[in-house]
Amino acid sequence: MKISYCTTCKGRLWQLKQTLEHNLSFTKVGEFELCILAYNDDTVEPYLNEAFPEYIADGRLKVKTHHDDYQPIDGSDFACGYVKNLSHAMGTGKILFNLDADNFIDNAHELLLQLKAGQIIKNTAIPLDGRSGRIGVYRTLFKKVGGYRDTGRTDDGDFVLRCLKDGAKLLHMDCELAPIPNQQKEINHDL
Repeated sequence: MKISYCTTCKGRLWQLKQTLEHNLSFTKVGEFELCILAYNDDTVEPYLNEAFPEYIADGRLKVKTHHDDYQPIDGSDFACGYVKNLSHAMGTGKILFNLDADNFIDNAHELLLQLKAGQIIKNTAIPLDGRSGRIGVYRTLFKKVGGYRDTGRTDDGDFVLRCLKDGAKLLHMDCELAPIPNQQKEINHDL
């Protein structure tokens, strides 16, 4: 069973550089892939092509730059749900796992190997530090509920609720590795 880890990146290459080596360690030709959508960001694809050509060549890493001026239906400044749907469309796995650029795969990998159709896996992020950007479902459930809605930045909870309303069983995941802080001043600028 193939698993696709789906990541979006817009102005977050500095975070991706810190999570990528860990996340790529979970890829395996024909079984696990990392799909990265560089949304309105021309820095990600050239970096990945230069730094990880062997992963791209064998299909463990997929990268695509996408440019458009899409506006969310709720008037917010970023179409998070729309962009996540684009990254999930890149995946070819039976299981799609949203993995924000600042997050590590961590123990999700083992849990996804046991995931069944009709289940959704989500981190129970406490503290609320961004770990909630890890959500996994079968592709069939993702399509059945229509993926993420175009509601700007508040899309994860809505997606999970729609899966639950469809009858999916929620599986909780505790992640040991905290995400990369969302402020560059907290990290090394040389990345």
